[in-house]
Amino acid sequence: MKKIYEKFCRFEENLALILLAGLMLLVFASALMRSLKHPLNWAQDVALIAFAWLIFIGGDVAVRGSGLIGVDLLVSKFPKKFRKWLDVFYKILIIAFLGVLVFYGTQMVSQGWSRRIAALGISYGWVTMAVPVGSFLMIISTSISLVKRIKTPADETVAAEKARDIG
Repeated sequence: MKKIYEKFCRFEENLALILLAGLMLLVFASALMRSLKHPLNWAQDVALIAFAWLIFIGGDVAVRGSGLIGVDLLVSKFPKKFRKWLDVFYKILIIAFLGVLVFYGTQMVSQGWSRRIAALGISYGWVTMAVPVGSFLMIISTSISLVKRIKTPADETVAAEKARDIG
């Protein structure tokens, strides 16, 4: 199961890179063609879809890689055991918030499915589907991080545990 998850994580990272590169190329090409008086009418809609998916797929990559911004000026003053349980509490809050996004995102998809993107002829549901899918993926990543944090002794960080597992 761990190998499958690792392959999925690599796939997700590559997908995020492809979406980012594609989005940059598409916006550049669209601007260039517009300045040449030959606008790409469909480019804005494709960019919208790519951007929505990039936000949530990239969000999961960031959650998994601990690439999120944290301000620990105050938190670093607390005892290590308190910091550990504060981190656990934050992760639980994050999972709860992501659960709300999955719930309401699913409703958004069902409401948006009948709406059409005119230039592409596809359902707007493909755009809104990024919210519940990406949020669900972030729930999985945050839950894995939560379990690791609970198992890690208070005087160790998860990064130190990773280094110990690798070495």
